[in-house]
Amino acid sequence: MSMKRLDWRLIRPFRAGACREPSVADEVERLVEQAVTQGLVGEEMAELVALEERYQALTVPPCEAVSAPRLEDDPDWESRLIDEYGESDLDLELEDYLSARRREHDCERCPYASPYSLFPMDPCEFSAGALEVVLDDEDLWLRAQQAMTPPAMVALATDLAAALAQGRYRGLDELDARDYLEKAIFFLRFWADLGFAVRPARLDQPDEDAARDLRAADDPGETPPVLH
Repeated sequence: MSMKRLDWRLIRPFRAGACREPSVADEVERLVEQAVTQGLVGEEMAELVALEERYQALTVPPCEAVSAPRLEDDPDWESRLIDEYGESDLDLELEDYLSARRREHDCERCPYASPYSLFPMDPCEFSAGALEVVLDDEDLWLRAQQAMTPPAMVALATDLAAALAQGRYRGLDELDARDYLEKAIFFLRFWADLGFAVRPARLDQPDEDAARDLRAADDPGETPPVLH
């Protein structure tokens, strides 16, 4: 299966009553990309930190939007964190580690974490690259590669659902195409209903690696790469 890397990244909605500054997210992304490709120095790094803090304050994070569970809500949270601590090499006392981590959101137990995310640290993304292979409709694939407002997300989800109902998709040995489309439709509708938009991110990855990661997400016998 030939597969491109295309990830749907969520763009957070502004909080009620917050000063709307759409350019903040764009500028944060620009500086992050520059940091990856060229590096940041001095004032640029300080600007990125300040912008990220402003973006965090103005917008609603996915975990908050879905009231995601926290680690300390799990009866076994302490044992889990003790195991993590034992596998780490941190210059931090165990009690301090437990205190710092216990209030974090628990993506492993969150029912809204995407099973088709290729980023263990970004469970609220959806790896949409397989749509190029699964879909018969080139127009749907082109739309999947565009930035989407919530209404555009709902419109694409509706058309994907129609394609699914009409059998206008390709079955794959490497991936349960029906389940994949169902999860893509749910992702778009669910987050659009909460006011989130989508910005596609293209990343390079060998085809066989992308297919392997998606098979892991699709196979209930394997640990989905979204969990951490």
